[in-house]
Amino acid sequence: MRRLLLAPHPDDAVWSCGGMLRQWCREGGLTVVTVFDGDGREEGVDGRGDRGREGREEDGAPALRRAEDAAALARWPLRAVGLGLPEAALRRDGAGRSLYAGPLALRRAPHPADAALTVRLAGLLGPLVEDHDEVLLPLAVRTHADHLLVREAAELALGSRADGAPRPVRTRYYREFPYAPPPPPGGYREHAEPADFSDWLRGALMYESQVRGMFRDARPFARVLARRTGAPRRCTWTSWVRDAA
Repeated sequence: MRRLLLAPHPDDAVWSCGGMLRQWCREGGLTVVTVFDGDGREEGVDGRGDRGREGREEDGAPALRRAEDAAALARWPLRAVGLGLPEAALRRDGAGRSLYAGPLALRRAPHPADAALTVRLAGLLGPLVEDHDEVLLPLAVRTHADHLLVREAAELALGSRADGAPRPVRTRYYREFPYAPPPPPGGYREHAEPADFSDWLRGALMYESQVRGMFRDARPFARVLARRTGAPRRCTWTSWVRDAA
């Protein structure tokens, strides 16, 4: 099965799904698309640096985060694609005002000014979706505006065939780390699959700037990842599939 994994930011693919990547590569191939990995050097964005997952000023600028992402993903025989779009903390309106002023704004729905970006992203994802049998999206419940934007754009791309028919692609929604586990979503079936915790942790720790910025060092990061995944007793990766209509 050819899988397409959509990661809103550098680190999201490995932090959220790292224990499954090797298996997916063996089962038919994996493409990881990192959406918001750009420098912000275009009109309407602030290119001064990366403000991190919750809007804080972090150690990692976009170039550093891309380098960490490339090094981590190189651990697996997968195809890595970066779309180079600027993350929410860097995006501004026509008057130069931040669309997401502060950490709480990043936890809300995408700003209305990002509607055109959602459509643009759907257009970028359409050709990629065509080449795969399964698409993995962030569940995006109580996490980050960029995560919800990626989900909405991907769902738009999945339903945008010229003849109006849905694309024959399976869609799964993954739980995002390190956000708190979401409440069980209605209308979805939950799946928990055995995952390789050692492989997951080794890859995740390669995002050193984000580990330092959010956890200070590797030990608390490892404890939280183990607690969320059930390691070491039984490490699992959690996803959801929509119930059939």
